[in-house]
Amino acid sequence: MSAQHAESPPPIIPQPPTTRDALREAVKQVALARLPEFDRDLGEAFDQAIQLSSITPMRLFLEKWATLVAIERHPAQARMMREAEQTIADPNATEDAFRQAQATVTRILDEASAEAGVALR
Repeated sequence: MSAQHAESPPPIIPQPPTTRDALREAVKQVALARLPEFDRDLGEAFDQAIQLSSITPMRLFLEKWATLVAIERHPAQARMMREAEQTIADPNATEDAFRQAQATVTRILDEASAEAGVALR
């Protein structure tokens, strides 16, 4: 756990198990506006799993949403992530600001994937 997490408030919900139903309930609590995206992603992952005769699309779906929940349950981390993503998308951002934003996104994703128990790399 990073020192930053130790100083920040506790997460608003516990990290749920990496299951479809548990993650859907967590998304309702921490990112309700993204619930339609969750449902679309789930449908696409299911269709791809059938087409490919592979569970990989479903595993990737669960990893993505477990990581997103791990970020969103820490409001300060979620805010920093959105700010960094905005900087990365800004064509007027300086090279230094762009690199710092990339480093922030990488750090947050690494911490969140570890917290969620999924390996993004």
